[in-house]
Amino acid sequence: MATKAGMTWEEFLAAGKEGQRWEYVDREIVFMPPVFRPHGKTNVKLDYELVAFTREHPEWIAYGTDTAFTMASGNWRCPDAALVRKERDDAADPQGPTPFAPDIAFEILSPSDTGSEMQSKRQDYYESKVIQVWLDPQRKTAEVISPARPAQHFRANQVLTLPELPDFRLDLNALFA
Repeated sequence: MATKAGMTWEEFLAAGKEGQRWEYVDREIVFMPPVFRPHGKTNVKLDYELVAFTREHPEWIAYGTDTAFTMASGNWRCPDAALVRKERDDAADPQGPTPFAPDIAFEILSPSDTGSEMQSKRQDYYESKVIQVWLDPQRKTAEVISPARPAQHFRANQVLTLPELPDFRLDLNALFA
């Protein structure tokens, strides 16, 4: 399967190393280091909350860390977690990278993340019209960036909500505990 970015899915898979995450960004393979414990704990709790949400709302599909999504730029990004509307998911070929960006991408910040890496991801998500949820377990804060409204900021003592998902509630105190 060829992509507009110039690398086939098979070449992308062959470039990886077992047990390590990688993305395809600006025609380069980018390896991501292992995460620190706060990131891992937050990721497991987030996955649990997203699975619970999709059980109650079968019109949504939750994806975990290793799912590659195709951005408008042609980059393949692997958010820490994602939500996709079921009708979009059902129409996609299950082989290869997901041929579209997620509806909602969840990213968990780690101390090893660089400013330029985060800016590049934010730009990819923005250009792909993705709702972005950035979680910072160290500061116990969250930021929601939506193409439809100004950014929102949440603290640990708040419940993160998304207007696009009226029933979605993420208790940040429990998430960061």
